[in-house]
Amino acid sequence: MSGIAAILVKYLIGLVGITIVVIIHEIGHLVTAKLNGIDVEVFSFGLGPKLIATQHKGTEYRISLFPLGGYCRLKGSDDLSQALIHKQKQFTHTEEGSLFSAHPARRVLTYLSGPISNLLFAALLYAILASLPTQVITTEAVVATTAEYPSLFNNQESPAYDAGIRKGDKIIALGGVPVSDWQDLALQLAESNGLEQFNILREGAAINFMVQGIPTPEGGFRYGLTPIQELEVGSVRYGSPAYNQGLQEGDVIVSVSDTPVMNQLDLLTVLAGQTEDEIVTTVKDINGQKRDLRFTPGRNEMGSIDLGFSLAVKTKEGENERFSIIGGIRKGWNVVEETMASLRNLVSRSDADLRSEVTGMARSALMIGDITTLGLESSTVSGIRGLLYLMGVVSISLAVVNLLPIPAFDGGQVVIAGLEWITGKQMKPRTYYHLQLMGVAFVIVLFLVLTLADVRHFLGLRH
Repeated sequence: MSGIAAILVKYLIGLVGITIVVIIHEIGHLVTAKLNGIDVEVFSFGLGPKLIATQHKGTEYRISLFPLGGYCRLKGSDDLSQALIHKQKQFTHTEEGSLFSAHPARRVLTYLSGPISNLLFAALLYAILASLPTQVITTEAVVATTAEYPSLFNNQESPAYDAGIRKGDKIIALGGVPVSDWQDLALQLAESNGLEQFNILREGAAINFMVQGIPTPEGGFRYGLTPIQELEVGSVRYGSPAYNQGLQEGDVIVSVSDTPVMNQLDLLTVLAGQTEDEIVTTVKDINGQKRDLRFTPGRNEMGSIDLGFSLAVKTKEGENERFSIIGGIRKGWNVVEETMASLRNLVSRSDADLRSEVTGMARSALMIGDITTLGLESSTVSGIRGLLYLMGVVSISLAVVNLLPIPAFDGGQVVIAGLEWITGKQMKPRTYYHLQLMGVAFVIVLFLVLTLADVRHFLGLRH
């Protein structure tokens, strides 16, 4: 698969995920409108000119040319047009089944149903995620210190290095408590009181070091340790430059650009200082035979070097939870809080920060596809987990944004109908029309801003 084909596949995966989320939103409007006696004129899967259409109980169900999302058109446009033409101060003659003939409470329910459907869909996705089998990465507790890789860790101080711990030491216990792997060590250090005895295995000999951690702003302690990993290739992405040059699973990277490398930190250090586009990598196969590979690595959407392969990792069975909608709702609510916090933070960010945070559909689709395909390289379940989680995030984001009190958004329509319900007075048709124009203008401007953010991001990657 060529690089262009791989990117197209990522886009396709991302767009399918986003489209499903949008269709769930529109199905919510469709079902609730019909239950409330509001006719649905058109329910479209996709946008643009219709390709196929069929009528059922007064609704035209269609598949449109561009399979990006969809829409649900409620009856009422003729009522609004007639009211504007005759300069009516209220909707005096409305058709049966029209949006404007329905009680405001029914309209509120109809408009809320889209975001609610998205929230329930996200809860369902997270409930499914919790019940899927998991493979948890387990990394041997062989460490290096941040002081030994100053360029990677910005010259960060390492109390562990100062105490005597060195690259290649294996931590077997912490204060006499056995350490099973790096992940177990990280959990134990998260509960540390700041002074720890590290039980080390070095060249077969057991050594103990007392290390005083550095307090962190978050309230814990930092010891200046990092895991190291051998450079055995786990998987090679089909069609990548490394794949085309013959890199295979099980190969061990020996050197890059004539610089010996022993672990992933060595590799990252060499790549950070790489000045040429092409790299020369020496690998050793399972029979001990060495060979040189020359290739120009690609770049991912963040602008970092994408070597096209991943290192071999060990995994163990994780603890699975039971399928629980309540658990899914809790997880969904956490994502809602994170989404709302992100929206609040946008107000106080600088222009540069905004450009890095705000994304449009193109970049969002690519990110979803990229994370999903990376997961699939590890296992089918990992890919599915990544896709479902990101679909949940998109579903919640769509719900939260649509609930903003902006005309033409569901939240704006809820405010209008809610005010009519409370006051008992109908909004003037011309006022309603002008509010909708403002809302549509806002949507167009928002779309252009997001598209510009995506374009600037992709152009920045090219440079």
